[in-house]
Amino acid sequence: MRTSSPLLKPRWLVGHVLVVLITIGFTLLGFWQLGRHFQQQDDNRVLESKLAQPPIGFTELDDSDVESRAAVVSGEYDYPRQLELRPRARNGQVGYDQVVPLRIDDAVVLVNRGFIPDAAGSARQQPPPTVAVTVTGTVRLSQAPSSLGPQNQATGILDTIARVDINRLNPQFNNVLAPVYLDLISEIPDAGGISTVVPEPPEPTSRPNLPYAVQWWAFAGVVSVGWFLYLRKQFFAR
Repeated sequence: MRTSSPLLKPRWLVGHVLVVLITIGFTLLGFWQLGRHFQQQDDNRVLESKLAQPPIGFTELDDSDVESRAAVVSGEYDYPRQLELRPRARNGQVGYDQVVPLRIDDAVVLVNRGFIPDAAGSARQQPPPTVAVTVTGTVRLSQAPSSLGPQNQATGILDTIARVDINRLNPQFNNVLAPVYLDLISEIPDAGGISTVVPEPPEPTSRPNLPYAVQWWAFAGVVSVGWFLYLRKQFFAR
């Protein structure tokens, strides 16, 4: 009577299934990284196109798809209503980003003027004389509430914030905030006060997704080929 192959015994069948599942999983992870590689390329092309375009004005800040565009607006800083964006750290120093309302006629746009070292929590920017200033900045979208990281207090008037959430802050500015805010690039004239380190400008990303894809596929090959060679040694190399 003919016996079944030892490769079909339960202990070996379990191994076959595990190898197949692991190989499929590694292969899918490789395709996932490949998709991220192509998405990164698309995102970089869009960003490069935006960075090459001329700056927009205040009236265009409520248009769609303005994120990462440069904008030029003129107005007066409202230092008494400045906000401190905490917690922040830069180059090993603890501090905050200074967010100042810029009054433009009957509207207001928030401007992140940059980082101020302040480990003791006492370096609040003192309001300099109010002067007209022309701000060039990078358009940033409102930071909606998230389940991760620090959050703004749900109620009350805020002077220290964890996120630049326009919807949350709008009521304390009489609902005249622009729907986006600006990361400072430059201002004319210099507004004075405590020196700030301006936010990093946007730039194309360069993540190694393609090498990761190849790595996952290599893992899949190692597992499947390694299993085949192991079985060959166990049953056919005698």
